[in-house]
Amino acid sequence: MKLLAKVEENNYFLFLWALCLIFNIITFLFIYYKILPSGNTFALKYNVITGVEWYGKGYNLYQIPLVGLAILGLNYLLSRLLRHRADFLAAMAIFVTLVVQLLLLAAALFLKTVN
Repeated sequence: MKLLAKVEENNYFLFLWALCLIFNIITFLFIYYKILPSGNTFALKYNVITGVEWYGKGYNLYQIPLVGLAILGLNYLLSRLLRHRADFLAAMAIFVTLVVQLLLLAAALFLKTVN
């Protein structure tokens, strides 16, 4: 029975990793299809108080999902290393990655309104 619980827990973790990857793909596709980055100048960083702080080429907007993908990869490796020693830390790596992916998607959505 304990083995069955471990298998269900691993399926749950696998589902969360897949969800993180899906959010990263959605962020990439949103930037590709809705913002339409090109060689033109785009707002890369926006602050509510001061307005646009950084301008750059539109292709630099792809750094948002690339950073998310790097964080996803590093946290996945970290959780695989910690899975047998510290289950709580492995689970925290998953949830931190999920929160980061959602924040990066929100950042892309807000940059759409500015550009």
